[in-house]
Amino acid sequence: MRTQFLISNMKNLFFIVLWTFVCTHLFAQTDVTNTNLTTNDSAKTFDSASMAKIYVVRSTGHVGSAVNLRVLVNEVMFCKVRNNRYAQFFVQPGTHLFNASTWDKPGTAEKFALKMPVEAGKTYYLSLRIKQKFMSIEILVEEITYNTAGPLLEKYKRDECD
Repeated sequence: MRTQFLISNMKNLFFIVLWTFVCTHLFAQTDVTNTNLTTNDSAKTFDSASMAKIYVVRSTGHVGSAVNLRVLVNEVMFCKVRNNRYAQFFVQPGTHLFNASTWDKPGTAEKFALKMPVEAGKTYYLSLRIKQKFMSIEILVEEITYNTAGPLLEKYKRDECD
């Protein structure tokens, strides 16, 4: 009798965990962000020598792996990066605020953002790191060197930016 009760509870727990995973995986990828960017052909053509190239590498392990992270530069979304992927984009020279968020949050706190000056013609490497808290997560953006990013860029696939 007690064994049947335990088996029944384990089955129920399994189905609850499975249902939670399915819902998170299917619905977490929906993004309703309005970036207010123009996407005409003239806006996509630019001189890359006068811009800074940014690589963003995401290798966050199991925490938050089903959710795409949105990369924001000065509060404007540039890319969505999946786990064990990287993205590449260009920004104007100057000081920028690099941030990341999930689909359900408008943006992480500014204290977790990376304020970094960039120069034209140079390449910069950033890493997205998720820090687990008691009831939430913090998404940190950190600058890394090519020696750290190079092996990851060779191993991971590239996510295309819009």
